[in-house]
Amino acid sequence: MGKLTRTRRAPAVEPAFGWTYLSREALARAKAQMDEESMGVRDEIGFLTIHQRYADHFFPGTSVLHTRARYALFVPWLFEDLAGKVGLAAQRVLRDRERLLAGRLKDAGEAQVIGSRVFPKPSSQPPSTVYWNALAVWGILRPRQDGGTVSREQAHRLLKAVASPIDDDGQPLVSFEPPFVPLLERPENWQSGDITLRLKRPEADFLRERLGQLRGNGGGELSLLARLVRSKNRAPPGMWSDEIDAVASADKGLLARARQAACLAGIGRAVYDALLERSVEFDDKLQISDRHREHLKDILAEQGATAGDLDIAALESDIGSLPAKLLAVVMATKDWIASGSMDPKALLEVYSAAEARKGPRARLAPTPNGRARRHEWSSDQHVLAGPLHYRWQQVSTLLDDLADAE
Repeated sequence: MGKLTRTRRAPAVEPAFGWTYLSREALARAKAQMDEESMGVRDEIGFLTIHQRYADHFFPGTSVLHTRARYALFVPWLFEDLAGKVGLAAQRVLRDRERLLAGRLKDAGEAQVIGSRVFPKPSSQPPSTVYWNALAVWGILRPRQDGGTVSREQAHRLLKAVASPIDDDGQPLVSFEPPFVPLLERPENWQSGDITLRLKRPEADFLRERLGQLRGNGGGELSLLARLVRSKNRAPPGMWSDEIDAVASADKGLLARARQAACLAGIGRAVYDALLERSVEFDDKLQISDRHREHLKDILAEQGATAGDLDIAALESDIGSLPAKLLAVVMATKDWIASGSMDPKALLEVYSAAEARKGPRARLAPTPNGRARRHEWSSDQHVLAGPLHYRWQQVSTLLDDLADAE
């Protein structure tokens, strides 16, 4: 039984909302952090790198924050509705339109509505943020002339040109390309009345046409997502199912290594949690449960053999070189699995070195800061470690939405 402790909590702070659109770099950092949090555990050691690279190859444009496929149409429709507005005015109206859409979907009894939990307040991660990268990757948002992604602010300005034949200086526009490809007509209930997240058949066909062309990171073979979309079936029962293997084609080898890497990362995260428990008990001399140390034994029994088969050189050939400290963790963890040991103590040094990138937030560090961070960690409430999922839940929902269109 863990020791009950009292922790001081900071006073609640009301969320604040700014009006400045983030740069591409800032959005990328935010996406990585949101992906990390959405996986159920913090990525203290860096396994998220493997997760993101394989997921981006198999399922381009997807995110763990995606909910339903129809948002890929809702977002450009919302932007086109605001043609003529730019700057703060466009941002304010867009925020309010997204907030009202969340309320209408919630009233219709829909699940997986972005912003439903905070409605009537606006969401801090609205659909236009969550789906913007997908719109670009899926070919719904046109690229810039230099091949980069059009920002949301740039999209507003391009759409203003649609509404006005002259530019900001009063000069006639010779030519321009709107930010989005030609879209389908809005449904009759787009502006008011009941609206749902269920795709209409023409909408599903529109999305299927674009998703069915997606290539993997190498740009050659069709991506696994494209092949699954082209099958027109609902999602297979799992990412490692026979149905996936049947359409994997050139990705079969990558899928096998992705599964091995997923298992090794799951064990690695269990190792990290077990090391924390051990440090609290033996270094900090505090009473704590052995919940995560027992779980480490279970996950080793279930997934150790698969993880132990991972070819690390082939892994890097698949997704690129791993950061040095993560590579050291992967190699050490594989060797430790092969040793048959159940005691993670031998991995403390390499895991501490990898976690050091967290700076003062590192928990394994033998420092006063590390000790304070360990005391904030609750063994009994912390989610048990599991293998990487490569966004399969989100991909499954996408495939089901396409197949179930009415």
